[in-house]
Amino acid sequence: MLVNKKTLFQAFAILASALSAKAQEASAPDDSAVVKLTSETFEDFIKENPVVLAEFFAPWCGHCKTLAPHYVEAAAALESEDIALAQIDCTVEQDLCMKQGIRGYPSLKLFKNHDLENPKDYAGGRTANAIITYMKKQILPTVQVVDSQKDLEAILTKATQPVIFSNGDAALNETFFSIADKFSEEYTFVSFPGSKVKLAVQLPSEAEAIEYNGDITEVEKNPEILESWLKVEALPYFGEITGESFGSYVESDVPLAYFFYTDDDEFEEYTEFFTDLAKEHRGKINFVGLDSRKFGKHAENLNMDEQFPLFAIHNMSSNLKYGLPQLAKEEFEKLTEAVKLETKDISKLVNEFLSGKSEAIIKSEEVPEVQESNVIKIVGKSHDGIAYDEEKDVLVKYYAPWCGHCKRLAPIYEELADILASDEDSKDKFVIAEVDSTLNDIQDVEIEGFPTIVLYPAGKNTEPVVFSSQRELTNFITFLEENAGNKVDFQIIHDSYKSALEAQKVADDLDEVEEDEDFEHDEL
Repeated sequence: MLVNKKTLFQAFAILASALSAKAQEASAPDDSAVVKLTSETFEDFIKENPVVLAEFFAPWCGHCKTLAPHYVEAAAALESEDIALAQIDCTVEQDLCMKQGIRGYPSLKLFKNHDLENPKDYAGGRTANAIITYMKKQILPTVQVVDSQKDLEAILTKATQPVIFSNGDAALNETFFSIADKFSEEYTFVSFPGSKVKLAVQLPSEAEAIEYNGDITEVEKNPEILESWLKVEALPYFGEITGESFGSYVESDVPLAYFFYTDDDEFEEYTEFFTDLAKEHRGKINFVGLDSRKFGKHAENLNMDEQFPLFAIHNMSSNLKYGLPQLAKEEFEKLTEAVKLETKDISKLVNEFLSGKSEAIIKSEEVPEVQESNVIKIVGKSHDGIAYDEEKDVLVKYYAPWCGHCKRLAPIYEELADILASDEDSKDKFVIAEVDSTLNDIQDVEIEGFPTIVLYPAGKNTEPVVFSSQRELTNFITFLEENAGNKVDFQIIHDSYKSALEAQKVADDLDEVEEDEDFEHDEL
């Protein structure tokens, strides 16, 4: 099944955009640990400090204002670590910002080892903890080697992200270091030679480490085994999901279960239950909490109404959504007391989902009783029945009403449908259709952007072909000639259609002339 992960990230953009502390001025206070740099002081400062994170900002920038309190807090925490955080006001220091290739605000660049020529774009999150974690790692080796359990525990105690540690096993060492190079931003890697534990991950919030129980020699042969294991086991059992951590959940390729809570007390009340549930079903479902006060709109992306608290599961590989039954909107609005989710109902849905017995919530318009044009309107309920008709070539346009490209394509697409409908032979062999992807869930279709146009060829409709040429009539005709299962002479059909149009135009012109002549000779 193909589901575009871009659309998953886009659907979750509300989390990233809403994630912020109370905004202040974009510029850090003068008494903070953030250093204000100018064109005159910039180079000397980089030469004097081994690790510098520089924020290039504009005072009017909303994102800069949102970042500001986090940046100030991180600077204070890192000051004693010999890690400097600086700011450059690009509305004042225009030449410096231009020299650094700044194209948007805020832009954060990492300067290491006094190197002015090769800064790196900051790759961490934009919260204080994320900045602190990221910058502390910049002064550490990719893999920290420790000599004792005490040293390992010291690292584990201070860790703000998962710690992956190994015992330096020769069969694993090369792979361990290569994985560390690849994922050093996400995890902390530690080698403890002599440890009885060959490979394990320690989550910051958990007392016990999670050991790798597979064959270490197989990991050496195929590092992807270790990568896949980390993507699942390094995630919290249960915790708050954010715009920054969402990507990790997507990459784990495990269905994601959301608990939308209404306040902090409710979150705490259910934490132990969801943690135990997550441990029981580790690797099969990930469980996260989501603050409905900030991110309630995300319920719509799960085909659920904004009735909180709420529990829903999103199978991201199939893009199917499942949730506990909800009240009719009118009934919910009449409630005088808060709804309480029963843990037995949550457990039941989880078990039914895992056993394949739960029914997905499919978003769909109603099937139209009458088609209003030669472009057939498809909805979620009717998509598969139309698209997978083995005897017909079905061209489907997946669009969004707000999409400018879709609007420009509309008359061309209509004309293509009219051409094929004008021929007695081809009108029974070809379907030109469209579906509003914002109102209908369609499975097994990878939507890269709008419009996405896919041909389901007659006789082999399980092998769809994506249209990728310029969206002109002639290109559509050529595409159908090359890929359609039914073979017709498109050129003859097109020429016949044009001739019929011209003949109709002549007839219409003659009618107008006759009407004019009748009017001119009309006498009382």
